[in-house]
Amino acid sequence: ADGAEADVELAAVRHQPEGLARLQAQTRFSKTELQSLYRGFKAECPSGLVDEDTFKLIYSQFFPQGDAAAYARFLFNAFDADGNGAICFQDFVLGLSVLLRGTVQEKLRWAFNLYDLNKDGCVTQE
Repeated sequence: ADGAEADVELAAVRHQPEGLARLQAQTRFSKTELQSLYRGFKAECPSGLVDEDTFKLIYSQFFPQGDAAAYARFLFNAFDADGNGAICFQDFVLGLSVLLRGTVQEKLRWAFNLYDLNKDGCVTQE
């Protein structure tokens, strides 16, 4: 019953993520881990979306010393894979899966994307 309730809970989000089974297949997270991540995501972002300003606010809580806004913007853009100006749960867990459990190649690709600010396939000193 708990699993069925969680599936219903996932379907109720305004910006509905892919089905739980599909997210499980796309990531290296278990169903239980995805459910836990979803609860945390919804607690911080009840609308189901995180805009850049909200992301910066959340990120700055982890790094209270100094101004983390510039780096938070880079991270936001890396998680916002479709470039629509918002991070949905699917964007979040796909990125997190690579960062936490991806292969070395996947992590390097993600990091390259983080630093390729203008998405031209090059990382420059600027």
